[in-house]
Amino acid sequence: MPQPRLAADRVSFIEILGHALANITPSAMATVTISLVVAQGGLLTWAVYLAVGLIMLLVAAQVAALAHEVPAAGSLFVSVSRGLHPAAGVLSGWIMTGGYLGALLAAPIVGGLFVAKALRITGVGCPWPWAALVFAGISWALTVRDVGLATRYSLFVEALSLLIILVIGVWTLGHLPATGPFLPLGAFNAGSFFQAMTLSILAYGGFETAANFGREAHAPNRDIPRAIFAAVLVSLGFYVFMAYVEVAGFGGHVRALARTPAPLSLLALRQGLPVLAFFSDIAMAIAAFSATIATLNSLGRVLYSMGRHRVLPAALGEIGAHGTPAVALHGLGALTCGFAVLAGWFDWSPLVIVDLFGVFTALGFIVIYVFALIAVPVLHRRRGRRPPWQALAALVLAGPLLLYVFGENFWKASGVPLAAAYGFLFYVAVGAWLYWSWQRRPDAPAVNLLFARDDD
Repeated sequence: MPQPRLAADRVSFIEILGHALANITPSAMATVTISLVVAQGGLLTWAVYLAVGLIMLLVAAQVAALAHEVPAAGSLFVSVSRGLHPAAGVLSGWIMTGGYLGALLAAPIVGGLFVAKALRITGVGCPWPWAALVFAGISWALTVRDVGLATRYSLFVEALSLLIILVIGVWTLGHLPATGPFLPLGAFNAGSFFQAMTLSILAYGGFETAANFGREAHAPNRDIPRAIFAAVLVSLGFYVFMAYVEVAGFGGHVRALARTPAPLSLLALRQGLPVLAFFSDIAMAIAAFSATIATLNSLGRVLYSMGRHRVLPAALGEIGAHGTPAVALHGLGALTCGFAVLAGWFDWSPLVIVDLFGVFTALGFIVIYVFALIAVPVLHRRRGRRPPWQALAALVLAGPLLLYVFGENFWKASGVPLAAAYGFLFYVAVGAWLYWSWQRRPDAPAVNLLFARDDD
């Protein structure tokens, strides 16, 4: 008997775009992570985001090309298997599982932290674990119920977050003297600029999750590649604008900006507008909520695809009554809620949790992007076509930068980030063992054939 399949034709282009943006979470750049980048990028932080964005557009174009050639649930797990090798595909799926899981466990905690921070401005106390548990529970219910409903909620929430931040940015820019955060001639430092690029490159991570929908999209071969490219392009414009605004808002005092954990909120308070400070924290909180929904959707489909290929337990490939991978989503939802309860019960530091999982997720993004860059020209060669120059340019320009960022997590890290980096290597070794075990199955030849056709 044929197995039930994912519900088809449920997700539109704009919903896929919102899903990808929710996984990228551009709001985090304006509210938190710009402080890390500006320490090296200085007055040219806006140019750093522009340069990295142009490189990531090349990477996105290659991921979009794979999504066009191989539209399937599981995204790079299937397309890298067909384009490069099943071993690379299994490792991609395994790494995506770990990377997305880290993001999934951290996202509701970030949301809870910012809800508590926003309420403190109003004089109301709220423990962050309660808000984190609410975010995780609602996301669990939405993703199991209907993929279209979940993506629409994710789209609405992410759009609201970006709108709030853009309003704060425009307001701030309109109440500042005409200043230009440009570096004085002769003071440009190539080393610092490149270091800032390595820090900002991970701000674009997550766009590839648009490829996870496969046949659930209205027009997979058209809408998914467009959404991947558009998500990076929208993020690029947002980053450049907000970097300019925040550097100008601090009057060019980049050291003060680099020491500020929540620069957008501080800018609003400096202008005597605690309401805007409150809404900047709320914007980040709802962006974390949107990211929780989007990551649950993405990881659920990766596990579904790996379950159908018997790389992971076959039960993960089962479809529920609503046409969603119910077993995978129920397991992930329970795990996310349970982790929020444990983090609150044992009073784990939210910042340490985010730091730990952030490194793990970032390294996972880098590895799967490198696989994608290699897979596109190899796939063209296998099909008797000449690789397009864009694919070769992306491999030459983006590949070394991604590998440098990967290595930097080992030779320039310490403490929790370094432990997370070595933990990632151990996790990859487990994935290699998983592939070896999978190949030794009696039905391995038949399972390998599944990589030759659409699996969802």
